[in-house]
Amino acid sequence: MSTSKSLCDPNPDAGLPLFPELPKTAPQKVRRFKRIDQLIWSDHKARFIQQYLRYFVQITKHGTYIDGFSGPQYRDKLDAWTASLVLASEPKWLRHFYLCEIDEKSVEALQELVKNQPIPRTKSGRELPRSYKVLPGDFNITVDKILAEGSIPQKEATFCLLDQRTFECHWQTLVKLAEYKKQPQNKIELLYFLGVGWLHRAFSGLKDQQIAEKWWGRSDWNTLQSMSCWDIAELMRTRFVKELGYRFSAAYPIYDRDEGNRIMYYMVHASDHEEAPALMVRAHVKAVRALPKETQLLLPGVALSPPITSTITVEP
Repeated sequence: MSTSKSLCDPNPDAGLPLFPELPKTAPQKVRRFKRIDQLIWSDHKARFIQQYLRYFVQITKHGTYIDGFSGPQYRDKLDAWTASLVLASEPKWLRHFYLCEIDEKSVEALQELVKNQPIPRTKSGRELPRSYKVLPGDFNITVDKILAEGSIPQKEATFCLLDQRTFECHWQTLVKLAEYKKQPQNKIELLYFLGVGWLHRAFSGLKDQQIAEKWWGRSDWNTLQSMSCWDIAELMRTRFVKELGYRFSAAYPIYDRDEGNRIMYYMVHASDHEEAPALMVRAHVKAVRALPKETQLLLPGVALSPPITSTITVEP
């Protein structure tokens, strides 16, 4: 079997289509998006998410934000802390925040973050309603408390970030989130981090195979060990559509310059909202353009010129 590095190294054929074409039996209305041909680096992912949520609330005008693994990943890089950036994002129309974390020190950091939040106001000075809940413990358990409370109305636009550490988020947790909203309401929107850059090494070091099985949700997780990183991401993206029932799903590669431009993980985005794919493309462009020019360079062998147009079929 190839080493984990070779399975995740940049490759001319590695780029996934941004929005792969859905089955031919799908409705016939087709929207086209230019392929993303500029990289987003691991140390700028938080601003990508912040930018997307800014567009998200501009459409919804309200919303609930759930962060399953919300503590700061790097104590020395708090400016790249996603939870902090999201809470500070404008306009402040997100109403409810559920910030979950299992690490005690990270829980303390979250409590301090919430404590220091200013009162959100409109430009005219009117106070905006907003609530925060910091929930210590395993998100796979606390998610039951969040969803059972009934405090998230069916019509409330809801976004859930799952920036897990390898095997932390169980597949059954994704099922619970996907099934919470009932038709005709849109499902809870997901942004799920798939750590392909170290996944093969993590598999080889597993002592308890139930960890991988809970994460993958099936007993065939060991077949992933011989698959490339991009093939794993495509399989996961497909499962979000076929098994979780989302209308749209796309996988965004995130690169690490310090590791030789390797793909470290994919952000798998799943949504029922017709505008979500276009908003993600806009958020990516905005995030990349905001970076210094030297970080906007295209990766040789991955960027395609001229840009390819990928398609996704949506309901009329």
